[in-house]
Amino acid sequence: MAEHSQGVGRLSRINAFLLRVGLLLAIWWILTGSGSDWWFGVPLALAAAALSLWLTPPARYRMRVLRFPGFAAFFLWQSLLAGWDVARRTLDPKLPLQPEILHLPLALPAGAPTWWLMLTISLLPGTLSVRLHQQRVLEVHCLDSRLDVAGSVRETECQIARLYGLGLDTLERLDPR
Repeated sequence: MAEHSQGVGRLSRINAFLLRVGLLLAIWWILTGSGSDWWFGVPLALAAAALSLWLTPPARYRMRVLRFPGFAAFFLWQSLLAGWDVARRTLDPKLPLQPEILHLPLALPAGAPTWWLMLTISLLPGTLSVRLHQQRVLEVHCLDSRLDVAGSVRETECQIARLYGLGLDTLERLDPR
């Protein structure tokens, strides 16, 4: 939890608390459909928001909502390509596989961007995030090490850097074209 709270000020925590309370109250209103039970819903939302803030403090990096459709399109396209590749390999009588665990250094900052990368890699067919080492090295299991898995991970890192609005220096470390 300390990693997330670095660089996050008191105003950010208050804003996160108010946003969470608002979302919880909206969910309460949708689920109950009436305004007569607010005496129970408001204290419950306040307690749940406080607990969520303690368990998951505001992140140092914020996702850019307007960039999410581009990331979603990238993710869906990669899912289709990887799914097609896995299906092709499964149906091939020779089952051309060469599984391996790769160790890939990361350029994304620690925290939410790195976690999104690990989750994205694990959701794509043919790859799985295994472990993140303290030295910022990610272990990735892949079905076929003859493919450019490292290049795919770098491309995904670039997409996530854009999603989080990270600076040009981060993008240049990821993709020095």
